[in-house]
Amino acid sequence: MVPDPDPDTSQRPSAASPPGEQRGAGPTRVLRRMGIWAAALILLTGVLYLVISPRLAETLLFFPDSSDPGAPPPVAGLEGRDVELTTADGVRIHGWWWSAGDDAPAVVFFHGNAGNLAMRVSTAEGLASRGLSVFVLSYRGYGRSEGRPSEEGVLHDGRAALEWVSREVGGTHRVVLHGRSLGGFVAAGVGAEAAVAGVILESSFTTLYEIAREVYPILPRFLLGRLRGHFDNLDAVSRVEAPVLVIHGAADALIPPEMGERLHRRARQGHGWLPVEGAGHNDLPFVAGEDYFDQVATFVRRVTDEFGTAAEG
Repeated sequence: MVPDPDPDTSQRPSAASPPGEQRGAGPTRVLRRMGIWAAALILLTGVLYLVISPRLAETLLFFPDSSDPGAPPPVAGLEGRDVELTTADGVRIHGWWWSAGDDAPAVVFFHGNAGNLAMRVSTAEGLASRGLSVFVLSYRGYGRSEGRPSEEGVLHDGRAALEWVSREVGGTHRVVLHGRSLGGFVAAGVGAEAAVAGVILESSFTTLYEIAREVYPILPRFLLGRLRGHFDNLDAVSRVEAPVLVIHGAADALIPPEMGERLHRRARQGHGWLPVEGAGHNDLPFVAGEDYFDQVATFVRRVTDEFGTAAEG
């Protein structure tokens, strides 16, 4: 076993080596180590650049609960109906429908990134109790819906839901799309393509790139740049022709309220900006209470009535 060198003598020139060569050994080792660290950093940066991708983002964004939610319960005195749909790309998806009657406008509700339909009953109850028909969609990979969620996939799901509901109520002009959190991406994306009466964005983000910067502030922007152009709600809402209501918790620590304000400003017809004081990301309807559902119902009736009046004129 070789003993540890004496700290007082370890840097002295040895008899076997010329003094000049011994003095140069320290800087050489330092430079070698710096080169190794630089190479490792370059390699790590390259790996991160390859790993950080829209596909990875989809894996991190979606948290599907694939358990069967069972049968739709009655809400506000309305019997629920199981609905099975097939999307344009051939995926069978599932939803719940409560009809408030032939004259009632409809809300198509797009939920956030976790859970299944069973977690959306209280939302359906609040809307149906105000005389609105409600369709709650289960994205692919969630509950009884087949497939795996993806950026383009959930847009296919949203389009299929709107097509079915519009047939039930007599046209897209009698439908409002309501998206919560990640569901705002579906509502804005589908609303940008169809002549719906209105769009509601609740607790939603601006773009995937910007929310990634909020969640991972230590990562360089050029690495996150691969996410640009994906899950882009700013672009989608700018193309929505219908009135847009934006609701956001003023105490939302996950998606900053400033993002909601920017979505409101970007909308062509910014019909309203509704910050809810004291509400975070997941508790907004509970903090806002009955006023939340009153505001949503008022918006739905106003825009569907206005759309119908304009069509008749």
